[in-house]
Amino acid sequence: MSGCIMARFLSLGSNSGERGDGSLNYARGVAVSSDNKIWVADQNKARLQVYSMEGVYLYQFPRGAPGLGYPSKEPRDVSIDRDGHLWVLMSGYPASPDSLVQFGRDGHLQAKFDLPDTVPGQSYTGMAVDLRNNRILVTWSDGIKGGMQAFNPDGKLLWSDVGRAWIKAPKYVAVDREGNSFVSDYGTHSIYKYDASGRYVSKFGGPGLSGGRLNRPQGICVDSQSGHIVVVDSNNQRVVVYTSQGAYVRHIALRIAHPRGVAVGQRGELVVANKNTIFVFARY
Repeated sequence: MSGCIMARFLSLGSNSGERGDGSLNYARGVAVSSDNKIWVADQNKARLQVYSMEGVYLYQFPRGAPGLGYPSKEPRDVSIDRDGHLWVLMSGYPASPDSLVQFGRDGHLQAKFDLPDTVPGQSYTGMAVDLRNNRILVTWSDGIKGGMQAFNPDGKLLWSDVGRAWIKAPKYVAVDREGNSFVSDYGTHSIYKYDASGRYVSKFGGPGLSGGRLNRPQGICVDSQSGHIVVVDSNNQRVVVYTSQGAYVRHIALRIAHPRGVAVGQRGELVVANKNTIFVFARY
């Protein structure tokens, strides 16, 4: 089923609600908070960009602060925990380690820690928070292979690469209400599913141009209402929807160049990011 099911389609970044133009330079990650604000990790800026679901640029985050805890590092991805705090994956490549930072909605820094540099050439690519326990899952790749690690909010490493499935180039990760995690693999054109302890369960997708097949998947999220897994099928310019068991449900044609990040709003909106634009579909 093709789904240009679209009552509203917005290109964000042109409307300003605060000093600053709201333009995006290199959007990498996107999340939607409980009040339906859109939070964007723009890699080439030291803060998050915040928009309303209606397309109005609201502010940079944190306001009145020099940056996201590490002024020399770039935001790579963003996620929101069960308490409403923001977690941001920061890239320090090539001069320093990658890091995770946590901010309250008031902009105050809550926590920060460096991620382990255990693999030569390793770079962390995406992150998500398990809302059952606020554990943070982070994907990594060294350009040839990759994996996933889990951390407590205090930075304690809980497990690393427990699953045996061969992941080639993981990009993003999402977590469902049971604690299962889903990793998009750009290299194998597949989605890998792991249980709450990090053990491999299954994979779905696979290379192709239609139906449930994928061509360079990137952003991934879980629709909290339906439990469906929503995946950006980047080179096919689609979003593909699966059940939590990996069965193909439908797809939404985007006709957007190089789509990357994805999130679902509180009223069922579909939010998709490419390099410098955020697109909002009223439903999907």
